[in-house]
Amino acid sequence: MRRLRIAVTVLFVLSLAVFVTYNVLDRITEDHTPPVISCAEDTVSASVTDDESVLLQGMTAEDDRDGDLTDSIRVSSMSNFTEPGKRTVNYVVFDRANQAATYTRTLQYTDYTSPKIMLSAPLRYDLEDMGEVNLTENMSVEDCLDGDIKQQIRAAYSAGSYIDGAGDYPVQVQVSNSAGDTCTVAVTVTVTDATDSLERDKYYPILSQYIAYTGVGQELDLSSLVIGLERNGTEYLFAEDGDMIPAGIESVAISGTVDYQTQGCYTVDYQFTTADGVTATTKLAVVVG
Repeated sequence: MRRLRIAVTVLFVLSLAVFVTYNVLDRITEDHTPPVISCAEDTVSASVTDDESVLLQGMTAEDDRDGDLTDSIRVSSMSNFTEPGKRTVNYVVFDRANQAATYTRTLQYTDYTSPKIMLSAPLRYDLEDMGEVNLTENMSVEDCLDGDIKQQIRAAYSAGSYIDGAGDYPVQVQVSNSAGDTCTVAVTVTVTDATDSLERDKYYPILSQYIAYTGVGQELDLSSLVIGLERNGTEYLFAEDGDMIPAGIESVAISGTVDYQTQGCYTVDYQFTTADGVTATTKLAVVVG
């Protein structure tokens, strides 16, 4: 019995010695130093069509045990825009001990353009149809970062607006891309009443576009956007149906003030009045920015 106790004690001491030795050696040999990412330039320029390899240009990574880890650097995330065309890029690299190094620098796009909501038809609807209207059906957005983001357009009537008859109602449409760049346009929905005897006699000006964009200090030729007249759902183009239209393009009156020196959204009215004095108005939203 005594020999058994001695054997157990010796075995315990040996096991404890092995355990202590293993832990001491493990602590001595354990990698406690993370890798280091370096870069000569804290700003990288790239096109919106460039892949990740361009964003990694100029980046290097070294580890005291694993050596050169440059090929293992990855883009971990990108921020929303910090200012037009600029965002922050975050990089990461791991060594064999799964220790991480991070680095942050600025990405400057060389060809970035903000998303723009385009409108190919007037926001004009009959009162009876308003319950089924999809305000964004004739809108489109082609974003240089995300491609087609039409499904992300949101339209909302201004607070307090309640459609209770024919008239004009303000609406705000908005879309944002994955970098947080937002396009917001104030447009107008025109509600008509088919029971109005004058409605069938109205000729509405047709425009080539119903939201127009320009830069600060750059005036638009507003008259060049007029391409025809529409009556009771039938379109007549000046270039093709001149003999079927009661008057020419010069009879379309343009009114509304656009301050081309100040960023903002402005409304321009295009009006055509028949010989009988019936006037129809089409709205254009002009975005200066």
